[in-house]
Formats: sequence, structure tokens, C-alpha cells
Amino acid sequence: MPDTPIQFTGSILDRLETKVAAEARHLLPIVQAIRDHGVGFLVIPQRATGLDRGIKLLQRPFIAMVGDDTDCALGPDQYDGTALDRLIGMADGVAIVSCAPPPEAYSSIALMAMAQRNGLIIETRPEQEIAWTNRVQAVCPEMPILLCTVKGPRQ
Repeated sequence: MPDTPIQFTGSILDRLETKVAAEARHLLPIVQAIRDHGVGFLVIPQRATGLDRGIKLLQRPFIAMVGDDTDCALGPDQYDGTALDRLIGMADGVAIVSCAPPPEAYSSIALMAMAQRNGLIIETRPEQEIAWTNRVQAVCPEMPILLCTVKGPRQ
């Protein structure tokens, strides 16, 4: 298999947009950034392998999405650390989402990419929120982080 990115065009993107609009509306700005602005996109599921290859294929600007939000969040230590740190280092801004997906977080990252900046979205659960924040700050202490967390109890 050649090392070339997959290109989604025309009717595939139209169908994807229709599906996302119906079932995952918060992702709509990302699909539109891919379709209308040629933004690169990489999804990194839990226990992903071969991240170096995927990262190497990313074209700037890009949006990368780490999916650590299945029934059990594993945290950053369960990913290829070298590749993960490289990806964090390539990002210009990060959204860490450990709550119901706020549309504003996804549209903010999409806007970054449309402005020729790389965005990273880390979807996780509350129990791994601090670990992910610490990992990003360890790699890039000055990284802007949009932290979307669960609402705490009123005191």
C-alpha cells in the first residue's frame, strides 16, 4: 500500500456531512473544514499502532482527534508515547473534551485549521482529563488548551 493520504471528495463528503449533521452535529465544522478548506484529518483510536505513518502523511493544516473516550478511558500512557508527543508538538492548540461534546470546542479547532494552524482534539473521560492535560503541558508548556470538563457540584 502506498504512503499517500486518503482523499475524500464529492459525494463521499456530502454523505459524510449528511450523516454527521444527523448523528454527531458537533463534528459538522470539522467535516466542513475538510471539505471546503482541504484540512487534513487523522483519527487515533485507543491502542492504535502505526501512528508514525499516519502523522507523516498529515498535510498542514490538520485536525487530529484522539479517541480515548470509549467505555474506559486509557489515558496517554496507553498510546505510542513518541508519536503522541510528536503530534502534540505539531499542534498549535488543543481541546481536551471529557464531557458531552460542546460544539464550540470542535468549531474552535476547525477554525484554527482554516486559519492554517494545526488543531488537536483529545476526547477522553473525566478520570483521564488531568493525565491528558499534564501530557500536553509536559510536551509544550505554552500550548493553549481548551479544557471542556463535566460540571462540578455546586458548593
